[in-house]
Order: sequence, then C-alpha cells, then structure tokens
Amino acid sequence: MSVSNCDLLWLYYAGIRNSTAKSLCEFEEIFVPFSFHILSYSSEISVSSILINIVHFFILTRKSMRTSSINILMAAVALFDIFTSLIEIQILFERYSFIFFSCFPETYGKVLNRHLLHLLKDYSRRCSTWLMVFIALIRTLMIRNPMSTTYESLGNPKASLFVIAGICTTSLPISMFKFFEVQFEKSPSYHTCAPKGTYYIATMSHFFMKNHGFLAKYYNLFNSIVSDIVPCILLPFVTLLLVMDLWKTAKKRPNIISVSKSNISRSKTGLVFCVTITFFIVEFPYGLSIGFSWMFHNVLGLHRIVAYFGHIFSMLITLNTCTHMIVCLLLSSQYRGSMIDVLSCGYISQKPKVAKGAEVNSINNNNIVRGPFIVTQQ
Repeated sequence: MSVSNCDLLWLYYAGIRNSTAKSLCEFEEIFVPFSFHILSYSSEISVSSILINIVHFFILTRKSMRTSSINILMAAVALFDIFTSLIEIQILFERYSFIFFSCFPETYGKVLNRHLLHLLKDYSRRCSTWLMVFIALIRTLMIRNPMSTTYESLGNPKASLFVIAGICTTSLPISMFKFFEVQFEKSPSYHTCAPKGTYYIATMSHFFMKNHGFLAKYYNLFNSIVSDIVPCILLPFVTLLLVMDLWKTAKKRPNIISVSKSNISRSKTGLVFCVTITFFIVEFPYGLSIGFSWMFHNVLGLHRIVAYFGHIFSMLITLNTCTHMIVCLLLSSQYRGSMIDVLSCGYISQKPKVAKGAEVNSINNNNIVRGPFIVTQQ
C-alpha cells in the first residue's frame, strides 16, 4: 500500500496548521495528476510554436517589413520564442530515443546540453519579455511626440538594433550566474549498457544550497522580478498610456495625417495592445510561481504545488507565442500583404502592380493632371 503525502503532513507541510495542511494536501492530490496530463502536451505545443514563429520571423524580416523598428523588434521576439522552445525538442527526442538507439544513458554531455538549453530558455524568455516592453514604449513615445524628429527616429530600423543589443547584453549576466545553480554528479547507472562511471545526474549545487538554500531562494526571486514581474507591471502601464495618447492624437490632428497613415498607426497600436493583454495574463502568474516556489523550499508539498503552477503557466506562455502571428494577420494589412507575397513567391503581389502600372501609363497618355483634378484631353 503506497503512502500518501497526506499521511505525512508533518514532513510535506511542516510548520503549517494541520487543517490548512490537510486542505493543501487534498488539493495537491487532485492538482498534480491534472498537471501531468496537461504538461504531457508541452512538447507538441513547443514544436508548433517553433514552426509558427519560424514563418512569423521570416515574414517580419522581409524587405517591405524591415522599414519599421516595431517590426524588427517583433521579429526578434519571434526568434527568442524559437530559442525558448528548443529545450522541448531535446525532451521530445529523449522520449522517443528508443526508435534510434537501443541505449541512451544520461551521459555528461547529454545532461550538460539539457542544462545549457534550460539556460537558453531562461535568457531568451527574459529578452523576449523586455522586447515587448520596449515595443510598447517606442509606440507610446512616437504617438506622444508626433512632431519631434528625435522621437520619430525611434521608428527607424537602426533604433531597434540598439534596443536589441542593449537588452541582450544586460540579460546575459543573470543567465550566466544561473549556470552555477546546477552541478553534475556521477550516479550508479540504471542502464545495463552504460559503462561504469558514465552516468550523470543534475542536482542543485552546494553553492546555491548553502545556508538553507539562501542563494537559491533569493536568486530565483530576483530573476523572476527582473524577468517577469517588473515587465508585466510596466507593460500594461505603458500600453494604457499608448491607447490614451492615441485617442488624444486622433482628436487633435484629424486632418494632419492621411487616412492610410492613420490606419497603419492604429493597426500597430492595436497589435501592441492585444499582445500586451495576452502576455500579461500568462506571464505575470508564471513570474509569481517561479519566483516564490523556492521560498517554500522547506515545505515540500507547497513547493511542489507552486512549481507545477509555474510549469503550466510556462506552457501557456509558449502557447501564447503561437498567437502573435494570428494577431498580426488580423490587425496589420501590411503583414497580410507580406505573407501573401511570401506564400505566392511574389506572384500575387506583382500582378496588381503590373496592372496598376499599365493603368497609370494609360491615364498619363490620355489625361493631363492638374493639382487634385484629372482633366481629359479632347
């Protein structure tokens, strides 16, 4: 007969009042199997995210789309979303390794590669999050200062390169420090085909677990605050300013900008707004879960519950990255045009141009253009 965690409340919920501990344990027994079922689809979702974001990145980097810093930043977000999901590719490969290998033990290289992909996921997700904040910030500054050449220059492609370089550089030390969170230790092999002394496992390093896991607790809390919580607070605030400024600008200068420019501006702002809402819904709970899970390190049951919440929200973040391309398709006519151009290898977009060019030549040959009017020659 197996022993339930609820039979060992003093161990798994140490320091918590008995009635509360019992309620938490009953919730854990329902929530953990449910989490296992949900998380079993994480690899498939990650593969879908990679494929969708490859197409998304390819469209955003077309020549017609590279004229805006917003589009380039969105392309960088797509690229980092691809990097974030690479760890799931290895997990999926390991799950079906029996198809290719009769024996696939936990060698040092295999365990190290998995850890490096986890670091890449941590780094890429942080960069992607802060890029979203700067996308909203740049749109806000441009809308707020329409007549300023300084702020208008933020829309140029060169500005996006400085933003990407700055975020990548400042994010790197945090993930580099995370490398020392794990240490690799030899373990008795569970595979009969693995040579003696070649089986490794990854465990929390003694450096991070000193003083009752002081560094593990506060590093992960700091990482979560910087990577998830602060951006999730800033992004809705900046986006709200953006929407308010857009309304004010639309009232103040209805005749200054053309209808086409106004529509493009609104589509970009709507794109930022939609992405912000979906981003906040999944990213903020994830940041709280990951940041505070290690605070309950000594309460094993509660640590397990919070950690599983983090895993589920991490999967939802990956699922959310699949929607970026859909939002762009719905809100941006420029994006739709580029996608049609890519899918048709330029054929569909070139046909109207040829027809339009022939029509213009015909008009020029038979008409005299005077100001806004077209006068037909007799």
